[in-house]
Amino acid sequence: MDIIYAEQVVDCEGSAVALGNFDGLHIAHMCVINNAIDAARELGLKSGVLLFDENTKNFTSNKKIELITPNEAKLELLAREHPDFVYIRKFTPEFMKLSPEDFIKLLIKNVGARVISVGYDYSFGHKAEGNVEMLKEFGKKYGFSVIVTDRVTIDDKTVSSTYIRELIKSGNMEETERFLGRRYCVEGKVIYGKQNGHKMGLPTANVDFDPNMALPKEGVYAGITYVDGRRLKCVINVGKNITFNAKKLTIESHILDFNEDIYDKYIRVSFATRLRDMKKFDTMEDLKKQIGRDIERTRKMNL
Repeated sequence: MDIIYAEQVVDCEGSAVALGNFDGLHIAHMCVINNAIDAARELGLKSGVLLFDENTKNFTSNKKIELITPNEAKLELLAREHPDFVYIRKFTPEFMKLSPEDFIKLLIKNVGARVISVGYDYSFGHKAEGNVEMLKEFGKKYGFSVIVTDRVTIDDKTVSSTYIRELIKSGNMEETERFLGRRYCVEGKVIYGKQNGHKMGLPTANVDFDPNMALPKEGVYAGITYVDGRRLKCVINVGKNITFNAKKLTIESHILDFNEDIYDKYIRVSFATRLRDMKKFDTMEDLKKQIGRDIERTRKMNL
């Protein structure tokens, strides 16, 4: 899978390319992407995906959109689908002002688009003036075909990044997994914290996570921590440690039966299920006993 940036041109006679915001890479996004990959194989074209360096809605709305999947993780996930290339562009003010037709002409020039795969609600160009019907008209004019993926639903609920963010923030990790198509993860380097877990004999890996990530509701979760390619059961604490009157929200993973020094290592923490709410304990011993119960409950789970 080649990574193509900005004004680079894909060296091919033609491509089938998937377009979209792809801010979560959830199951509906993957349908759009796999439709492009399948079309490319059938027609002997190269397959590709357009990604922006950040969510386009950060430029078109008045609020910062919380991340579901960072670009580094997107590239890792896309590599599993085996497109020939990913075309990454910065969503600059200049790019944002491109008319729908100019955007399409740029796409044809840079990636040789002969098939374009989009979702049913796709919009593009300055002020999102372009829509699926306009895209089809440009296809007739410039000689490419358009594949439109219909709305994807689960239990009559539309799969969307907005709804997935709601699920994450509610702490419903099982439903998040169903709609996202995988478990929700937070990743980053392990940094030093207050060492309260270490003092109790229950050390935790404090994750230096991206503050722009959508975070699960404060509480305690069971999940998996990935360290150096290993898949390890863990109990995850999300929030301010109110027993110790902490002010800062942290994500800390206690990895079961694990005592290695992993400071400064990059880890990924995935959330399987919510165990309980945050609670302030009267003593450190009471907190330690509860964590012990959390650990034993997690140990018995098939994660």
